[in-house]
Amino acid sequence: MKLINHGLVFDAAAAPRYRAFCSFTDCCILFDGRILVTFRAGSSKDSADENIIIRSSTDEGKTWRTAFEGLNLVVDGVAGAWRSGALCEIAPGRLIGSFNWFDRSVPGLPLSNPDTQGTLPSRIFLMESNDGGVNWHDRREVDTRPHEGVAATGAVLRLASGALAVPYEAWKSYYDARPGEHHAVLRISHDGGRTFDPAAIVAHDPPSNLLYWDERVAVNPETGALMGLFWTHDRHSRQDRNIHIAWGSPDGVTWTSPVDTGFGGQIACPLPLPGGRLLMAYVHRHYPPSLRAVLSDDHGKTWDAAGELCFYESGAGRESGMDAKRDFGDYWADMNVWSFGHPIARRLPDGDVFVAFYGGDAHAMGIHWVRIAL
Repeated sequence: MKLINHGLVFDAAAAPRYRAFCSFTDCCILFDGRILVTFRAGSSKDSADENIIIRSSTDEGKTWRTAFEGLNLVVDGVAGAWRSGALCEIAPGRLIGSFNWFDRSVPGLPLSNPDTQGTLPSRIFLMESNDGGVNWHDRREVDTRPHEGVAATGAVLRLASGALAVPYEAWKSYYDARPGEHHAVLRISHDGGRTFDPAAIVAHDPPSNLLYWDERVAVNPETGALMGLFWTHDRHSRQDRNIHIAWGSPDGVTWTSPVDTGFGGQIACPLPLPGGRLLMAYVHRHYPPSLRAVLSDDHGKTWDAAGELCFYESGAGRESGMDAKRDFGDYWADMNVWSFGHPIARRLPDGDVFVAFYGGDAHAMGIHWVRIAL
């Protein structure tokens, strides 16, 4: 692998203060070659003014324009904020977006309760666009029952059967003082996201010793099989484990137990490539803090560690919390100051890989891109 180009999708340092901190990056490459990068932006990394921005490029990242900015923060009469958005082109010219809204009606409440570690009430909505993400319509809610504390973890997946799968993770509600049980989930719809099957569990440790956070799921375009990568945390040792991987059936219902990839890291994005190859773009949070890409020739069973590529290095020094054991409350505090992350990898028409992510410092965190030749 070789880094051949890089640039900015969104310069947060030059943006208004209420758009100075960006994160939750997503990328969709359309059938016509346009690149859409979606992200949240706010006045801090946990702010009640956070909302969704979509930036568009027609020249493979050389120039960018804002296609969309700002959903209505009030939903069904309740004040809130939009924390993430992710897009999938389910047919040429037809986009479906998964958007995650959090209740911010009580001023001053942080996203996570510092006493219980539960999260604010949230809802996941699907919307559609027929004009490249400029206008959005047909809002409907994803049925996440019986789960609480839900957070969207990526774009809608179009399965081999034509069904749609919505990925999310579930934790617990804001004032729930009981130990939480984490689930990585797919919600599958056979009618375009209007009704949903019962939850398909992607990863869950019944004793809740291991927590499979921030699932990132992809569909192998050659076989239809699914794969998921997880930032994995050991609750009892209070330390992260290596990134784990699981493989799923084409219908998204049956999953293997997650196994260790051999790489220490946090959020990791899988990108299936032809011939059984798989690229992982992941957060290397421990020292030296960076973003990296590594390849597998066998669907993620083994990895070419010697060929790993570092495509972003943080200039902010050691990341908070990476030299100590961490409880849930510690991690929530850490996440509010971490200065880079959320890599999302997509394949360009010529076979190169486009990766979008957030990065910056304590003053501003913008959206970056790199192009990698394989």
